[in-house]
Amino acid sequence: MKRISILPLLLTVMACDPEPVLIQEQTSAYDSSHTGMFILSEGLFNQNSSTLAWHDFSTGTTDSWQSRQGKSYDCFEKSNGRRLGDTANDMLIYGSRLYVAVSESGTVEVIDPATCLSLGQIPMQGAQPRALAASEGHVYVCCFDGTVARIDTVTMSITGTVRAGRNPDGLCCTHGKLYVSNSGGLDTGNPDSTVSVISLDTFTETGRITVRPNPGRICTDGTSVFVISRGLFDYGTNSYDCRLHRIDAVSDILTDTYDIHALNMDIAGSTAWLYEYGSGKIMVMETPTGLITDSCFIKDRTRIECPYGIKADAATGKLYVCDAADYVTPGSVLCFDSDGFLEYRIGGIGINPNTVQPYDAVVKPDENTQAALEGHISKVFEYRPAPGQFVNVLPQYAEGDNDSTMAAKCLTRLRGNGMITLGGFGGYITAGFDKPVMNLEGMDFEIDGNAIAGNAEPGVVWISADADGNGLPDDEWFQIAGSEHSNSVGGYTVTYRKQDGDIPWYGSDGQSGTIFNNSFHAQSYWPMWYDRDSVSFSATLLPDNVSMNNGTWVMSPFGWGYADNLPNGSEGCRFDISWAVRADGTPAGLDHMDFIKIQTGSIGCNTTTGEMSTEITAIFDLNP
Repeated sequence: MKRISILPLLLTVMACDPEPVLIQEQTSAYDSSHTGMFILSEGLFNQNSSTLAWHDFSTGTTDSWQSRQGKSYDCFEKSNGRRLGDTANDMLIYGSRLYVAVSESGTVEVIDPATCLSLGQIPMQGAQPRALAASEGHVYVCCFDGTVARIDTVTMSITGTVRAGRNPDGLCCTHGKLYVSNSGGLDTGNPDSTVSVISLDTFTETGRITVRPNPGRICTDGTSVFVISRGLFDYGTNSYDCRLHRIDAVSDILTDTYDIHALNMDIAGSTAWLYEYGSGKIMVMETPTGLITDSCFIKDRTRIECPYGIKADAATGKLYVCDAADYVTPGSVLCFDSDGFLEYRIGGIGINPNTVQPYDAVVKPDENTQAALEGHISKVFEYRPAPGQFVNVLPQYAEGDNDSTMAAKCLTRLRGNGMITLGGFGGYITAGFDKPVMNLEGMDFEIDGNAIAGNAEPGVVWISADADGNGLPDDEWFQIAGSEHSNSVGGYTVTYRKQDGDIPWYGSDGQSGTIFNNSFHAQSYWPMWYDRDSVSFSATLLPDNVSMNNGTWVMSPFGWGYADNLPNGSEGCRFDISWAVRADGTPAGLDHMDFIKIQTGSIGCNTTTGEMSTEITAIFDLNP
């Protein structure tokens, strides 16, 4: 159910669990204005699922290749044999290079756009790079740690760093200055409300301009600087209290605040295009006067499900809008002509597309496919999720699916940078390996999920060895005794009852509760391939880890020994077979394992973030 507390301020991701990338066919799109277009998609937070696509207007198609999980349109992975990283927020073509700010991976990727080959990564040492701008031989990147870095485009190295305000979220260049919007988005309920002014000559902060809280997108028309302040997100109305500010770029004085409730914008020449949060409505402003010249730019009733990025093309007058759809399945890019009529839509290009970059040279990505996933699970025997907000989406249910086909979809996701949900308490998956996972010294296997700081949804882990040699998980199971083993309740049973809307549950100790529907996910929360009106799960009930902190729900992680409990890549995702115990608590003494079972071990649900649900992205042997 994860939705981290900074995201309502930043609108980075509205849901935590991703769909396998690039599974839809894209619509053919020809455009004589440019050779083609790069499309950046940020993926989902903490999932290493950012992608870069190249759409060739001469052929009308997006460059594709056959990845492990099927057809992919990620030209970066095709050329480099690896992903861009975690949460690519912005890209910029400057000179002969393409720069991508990859926030959670803490890098700026420098790419040769002609081949999509990486020319190098600029490490940002955990600074969380957010947005890019360029001027006079340098690329500038604002970072969420409160700094702005200057990159020399020849040496591809950082030549200076300057302190700005709290959690900078956007920047632009004009009049020899950088303007940086300081969001304060990591300080829940207490955002920043300033714009830093930085001299490019001295690379020092020369002042700060006060605007309304939570400033984000910032652009310039060459005379003025325009910045959107988003205010605080209101969960009651599911909306922001946004305003648009104008700053004089000569005097650095705030001259106007407009009662325009726009969340994002782009400027080309003296025209600004702005869209509202959630509605897909686009407005047009004449920047010299500040007048709205068109309150409804789209003229043909084209529907935008979830606007997630906007790019105006000064050369052609066309407008590109990124549509994130439901935030967990591949989105699309729409191109409108200068009169507001849709020219084409490119779909299925990545999860949460956030920006595009037209390009006027030939691009030929080179294929460099990664090797097979040695050591990862090779079979899924059972997939039995409890009801939840991502059930029927992760993986996607289609009419006619059954236990077998849904298990196969889980395997595809878990071997292809995708994600599955186990739903509420007790939901589980049972999987196996081609070769035994041996109990060696140190950690033996890893389970990746989507846990982030303060958002743990722990899953209980069971393992088994194929004692009878029949290749089936029908032998004794042993629980991994994590840090909370002595404080847990074994064999706790919950029964869910099928009904439209909210789904009730009843515990074996007389407790009861509800899996609430929320506004972010409208599909049925009941697994559609189940052929009965109630379902029961028995599992180990972990201690309650949910609390309210300054108006935000916090799910605290446990020490060790649970899935989806601590961030991927950390020791908290790794397990030792020696931790397995029998029902009486004595060591299992296994020298290897062949099968693994993971179950959601927590109960909890609220109307803001939904139910506690363990999510899984990969299961693999650390020593194949």
